[in-house]
Amino acid sequence: MTHTVSLVKIDEEISSAVSRSIELVGGLNLKGDEHVIIKPNICNAKNPDGMVITDFRILKAVIDLVKEKADRITVIESDNISDTADNRLEQAGLLKLLNEWDVGFLNLSNDETEIHPVAGKKLRLPKTVLGADYFINLPKIKTEGHVSVTLSIKNLFGIPARRKKSSLHRKLNDILPYLAKTIRNDLIVVDGIVAMEGNGPLIGTPKQMGLILAGKNTLAVDGVCCRLMGYDPHQVKYLAKTEELGVGSIDDVKVVGEDLHSHISEFERPYSLKATVKSLKSIRKVYI
Repeated sequence: MTHTVSLVKIDEEISSAVSRSIELVGGLNLKGDEHVIIKPNICNAKNPDGMVITDFRILKAVIDLVKEKADRITVIESDNISDTADNRLEQAGLLKLLNEWDVGFLNLSNDETEIHPVAGKKLRLPKTVLGADYFINLPKIKTEGHVSVTLSIKNLFGIPARRKKSSLHRKLNDILPYLAKTIRNDLIVVDGIVAMEGNGPLIGTPKQMGLILAGKNTLAVDGVCCRLMGYDPHQVKYLAKTEELGVGSIDDVKVVGEDLHSHISEFERPYSLKATVKSLKSIRKVYI
């Protein structure tokens, strides 16, 4: 099955680019009675140069489009080693915005969970996500030290209810494909406004792209993002394993909107000497 991925350049308002990106892949297709769950990437409270967490303007644009069809919307995140999800969203200013937008927030670490054994580990997966009527994934384009890239599938790693997720890092190439197969994704909208290259996902360096991508299959979307970054998606282990599980195809993808090849830009790989030197500028901004 061929999956469509849209690639839209931001020429005017971000909300217009988000709307067009979704239209190009067939729209939301909401009936109206769904409880819509939205997972942005809010892995940290600080967002220096706009490169760490999902741009709130994208989140707002998606929420506005959903509200045209459905009333029940919940934004989700879980605790991680940096802080609780509640504290991260409050310090980032997102909790205040969600209140203004009349949208609920759920800390998945407080949700009822199911135990899923994966690669010798026990994942506590929240029932709200497993039983979602409609799930929207809002990742950011970034490099990542453990698995090369963090995109829509890696964004799902923020769902398990475990604060110290570092104990799972050695098993990511098995855990991420499992999450991609187990958690429904009805729509993915990718923040490619300011990406991150180098020592991601926190202390890399900003890379201006000015792009929005959208799709309805995580593997297809991530494969296109990889190619934009100068990566061969077949060489990203967890993406190759996700394809083996039958979640989608890396190559059987139709890109609509902008020409993909016109926007390819080689990303600095994690932990290269150049990336490490550049990251020194970001350490203070992220941690101090």
